[in-house]
Amino acid sequence: MELGAQEMQRHRAEQYGRLAAVLEKDHEVPGAAAIFDQALSCGLAAIVAHQWPGEELKKNGAVKSARFLIEVAKARAEKRPGQDDVQILRGTDGALDVKVECKTLLEAIDHTAAIRHARGVGELRRPYVDALLELDAHAALLQVSDEQRESDWVKEEIRQRHDRLRASDYLELIGDEEAERRAKAAPHFVVIAPGAVNDGVALDACPVCGWEALAMSGIDPFGAGVGSGACVVCSYVRSADEAEELARRIMMTRHMDN
Repeated sequence: MELGAQEMQRHRAEQYGRLAAVLEKDHEVPGAAAIFDQALSCGLAAIVAHQWPGEELKKNGAVKSARFLIEVAKARAEKRPGQDDVQILRGTDGALDVKVECKTLLEAIDHTAAIRHARGVGELRRPYVDALLELDAHAALLQVSDEQRESDWVKEEIRQRHDRLRASDYLELIGDEEAERRAKAAPHFVVIAPGAVNDGVALDACPVCGWEALAMSGIDPFGAGVGSGACVVCSYVRSADEAEELARRIMMTRHMDN
């Protein structure tokens, strides 16, 4: 199915963002050379199509390769003073400059092609990834930070689900009688560093066992009263990130109600 111009641009930007975010975190990940090549091709195609519509295409309508897209930037963009191998793309208001490190990116294309086609050995070099990430400042992209936040959110969700299941299994193992004993004893075992919890509340309700036995080691930054810490009864751990997200939802609900 063919995509319209806007859909294609969005697809290119999203692909660039997902792949570049992977390399930003680990440029030695298996298949890094192929990931880099695809990310660079999508990123450059999006930039050239945005800056100089039509210049991203060959005469037959196919998209130019990354190497030839760099040649477009070299020919059409301005050179950075003192660095003939670096082109500058200025934002529409002239305030935002995007660096296209042409020499470095061309080296990266040769280096990764040799690895991908079994003509050479080695790993993707960090300077190549840094040059790739420089492109994200362009208005046609602006994807990597969002992808990183999304990745971190997914990892936190997985961690939360895993810990809830672990705590539920542990709760079943110790039984109701032991759980109640621990809940009653919880206030006697809570130790909080001075200033760690700013409202004087030491225990919060645990979302797994239901007992007010989550020993708070910190409080959310919004003042909603959601604590991070570990449950004395079932050992469930609520991270500071989870506490902040729960507090954010509470504050949004209060705002909507008002």
